Amino acid sequence: MKKIGILIPAFNEGSHIEELLRTIRSLTTIDINVFDDGSDDETYLIAKKYADNVYKHEINCGKGKTLLDGIKKMQGHYEYAILMDADGQHRPMDINSFIDNDYKKYDIIIGKRDMNFKNMPFDRYFTNRLTTLITSIFANTRTYDSQSGFRMVRINSILNLPIKTFKFQMESEMLIKAGIMRMKIGKTKVKTVYGDEISKINPIKDTLRFIKMTLEVLWL
Repeated sequence: MKKIGILIPAFNEGSHIEELLRTIRSLTTIDINVFDDGSDDETYLIAKKYADNVYKHEINCGKGKTLLDGIKKMQGHYEYAILMDADGQHRPMDINSFIDNDYKKYDIIIGKRDMNFKNMPFDRYFTNRLTTLITSIFANTRTYDSQSGFRMVRINSILNLPIKTFKFQMESEMLIKAGIMRMKIGKTKVKTVYGDEISKINPIKDTLRFIKMTLEVLWL
């Protein structure tokens, strides 16, 4: 079993994913796993050219579901997964920040971005600060950057979490449940990058989903 693999969930990222995969390939020999979440563009075909393993949902199931299914596929083959978004916001050169962070001490390491008004759109900044605060309260531990999709996870630990959400709020639920189960959560600094990508997060719908998820955690 290999120690570390990279997992990239992707939905209609044909305009970004080739550059991302080529750059990762040029910087590291770590296996790349791509899970195409029902794309109707060339995402899957591009991934097949560069990734070690490529999986695909026939229909779009949501980022959370794609991450969980990808982690399940990796179980037994890797001990840890470095999770990255496919839209170019996560810099491949920051992968070593996780590996150099004594990762064996943690179940989850969050790629903590330097969030401020200069390098982050206001709506994302406000939503992230709010959800991170609430996530930390419910997890009873500091979670640093709850919406950061750039993170390193111990695969067996994550698959022991009773995850119930399958959209973007799953990443916050992961931290809440990990905190409740007293798993070790750490952080490492990563750069914040915003280019021409369009966020798939709906500020209203996904915030409401987040609130619903936290209320369910509170009452269950």
